[in-house]
Amino acid sequence: MKKLPLFARLLGCVLLFGPLEHLSAKEVPQVDLPSYQDWDEETVALFENLLVQEGGRIKPISTQARFALIQFVGRSKISFATEDGVEHNVGHAAWMLDALYRGDIAKHIPIFVVDDSDVIVQIGVSPKAKRDRYTYNELFPGRARLAELGSQYAEQKQKADAKKDDPTLELDQVETMVMNLARNVSSFEYLLGQFSFARGGKLLVNENILPAELLEVAGKLDPVEMLDKMPEMSLEQLFAAVQQGGGTTEDERLFSSALRLFFFHANSGRGVALFPPATAESEVWLSSGDVLLAALADKSLRPWATERLTALKATVTAVEEGPEAFQSALEPLVAGIAETAAARGEATYAGLELKLYHGKYFANSLALFIVGFVLLAISWLAPGNLFGKIFLGLAILCAVLGVAYDIYGIALRCIIRQRPPITNLYDTVLFITAVAVLLGLALEYFTRIGVGAIVALVSGVLGMFLSIKYEAHEATDTMGQLVAVLDTNFWLWTHVTIINIGYAAGLVAAILGLIYLGTRFVLMIRQKEAKDFLRVLTRMNYGIICFCLFFSLVGTVLGGIWANYSWGRFWGWDPKENGALMICLWTLVILHGRMAGWIREIGIHMNAIILGMIVTFSWWGVNNLGVGLHSYGFTQGVWHMLFTLWGAMGIFMALGAVVWFVERFGGRSSLEANPSGSKAVPAEG
Repeated sequence: MKKLPLFARLLGCVLLFGPLEHLSAKEVPQVDLPSYQDWDEETVALFENLLVQEGGRIKPISTQARFALIQFVGRSKISFATEDGVEHNVGHAAWMLDALYRGDIAKHIPIFVVDDSDVIVQIGVSPKAKRDRYTYNELFPGRARLAELGSQYAEQKQKADAKKDDPTLELDQVETMVMNLARNVSSFEYLLGQFSFARGGKLLVNENILPAELLEVAGKLDPVEMLDKMPEMSLEQLFAAVQQGGGTTEDERLFSSALRLFFFHANSGRGVALFPPATAESEVWLSSGDVLLAALADKSLRPWATERLTALKATVTAVEEGPEAFQSALEPLVAGIAETAAARGEATYAGLELKLYHGKYFANSLALFIVGFVLLAISWLAPGNLFGKIFLGLAILCAVLGVAYDIYGIALRCIIRQRPPITNLYDTVLFITAVAVLLGLALEYFTRIGVGAIVALVSGVLGMFLSIKYEAHEATDTMGQLVAVLDTNFWLWTHVTIINIGYAAGLVAAILGLIYLGTRFVLMIRQKEAKDFLRVLTRMNYGIICFCLFFSLVGTVLGGIWANYSWGRFWGWDPKENGALMICLWTLVILHGRMAGWIREIGIHMNAIILGMIVTFSWWGVNNLGVGLHSYGFTQGVWHMLFTLWGAMGIFMALGAVVWFVERFGGRSSLEANPSGSKAVPAEG
């Protein structure tokens, strides 16, 4: 019983090496910069503490930079080599410093990933490799064409979303890439132009296509200094002057030109909201453009606006003076914003958020699970003796440490948001992984046959890898604001948490089913028996299925109560509700079928795999149906992932069917073990 069967070992290797193949290093691209001056570590650390508001949440600018870079390049760091032969590995905060303060350098950094060179051909630029990274300067010759196509494809996508029954409107893969590239380039341009007001007309973006006289006028202006010189006119009157191309005085005409430039290149709706509002009643933070608008609309705010824009301008001008001057200018800006936020009772846990991302708890968790699996595989070389036991113990220790990292990261996210552990799909991955690993460790504690260890480590590797891939794929803040219907901590703590424990149990049952059916198939081929091992596996799965039923049923009932409280009805046959009901019904089918003698070991495990299919559909699939009150977002590529997973599960079910057919009709003795100890029946139903 101590020896883990060969197939269980092979299954673990297959499940592990899939994720590992994606972790290989990629070639560092060469850029046309003679050299690159890295930012001082103290300066980067100070900048990371600068508070901003994005998506309704106040956070360190480090978080905004992290997801912005992930959106562009798929990682939170960017690597490149300069002409002097030096390789640079620039973190997201340092990259954001470049984008905001050293735009001329940022335009040389290859942050735009293009997976198909046909995208580059469409915009009239010479492509490099089939899949490569490009700089802004490399894409700039096709910028106008890219903007045109991006707008065209975005409009077509809106029509396709509105008319889902018209396949002619669907974008193909290249068109989707063009649309996404146009969005990324536009977002990068707005970052470059954020502080244009402080550069004396130096815009950093599209300067070659602007009229020379406009640039000349802008070079003479300083919007901050001109706030006090503005004539007493309303914002409406100012806009009218802008639209007419001038005003009644020289100052109005000059400011009119500057304003046109400012709003063309630093649209506040997509900017960096650095400043808390002037009044306590407002909760919306302001970008530099918003501050300027507020001062134009209300003369009483001009001293307040001048003070803030002057502090920001000081950081822009100090960049040219050297690292020490820049840090000296940045310190009062960071401190002033932090003090104002603290007085307003905001950003209480911003420091904890920096700790969360600096700690890399989820990446470390994945690393520990991978190391643990390797140690577990080594233990299989000498199962049962001291050597094997030592490595098995080390593997279990890695699993314990890995789940501890995962749980600690989840706890930090709860404290930062003041929310329960699950508020979105990303949270479910972290939570379900932790529960699945804990269930695997519990199975190992009670059985000591190595199966619990492989369940824990495989669950950990796949779950944490999925969390990292999902974060990179979505490229949005995973601690964002909740949709209105989810804005309740009580039901998030009860219904959502409990139902996801049921999901985790269903997935563990499916993994046990895969191990069982694969093992039975290998034993049949090799004409060997392992009745004790199979009996324990079936008892494990029977218990896990009971566990799944309890939490799924309680969670579903609580969800109905929440629905009645929020929507005025307990049940509405919503796809998510139907998915939860299917889990409950299928676990009942398995348990009643076993009690009635209709299914035995192979039947239990094959139905456990079907349970896993239902769980994955309820977990991921219903969000992509686009209907129902529980569809909170579409995740591209989910259906392909689900169909691939279900296909793999179907292969194992086919193996189980072969075993059942051979033992029933091939004249071989059955290896069935009756887990309940009741009278055995010769053949399975």
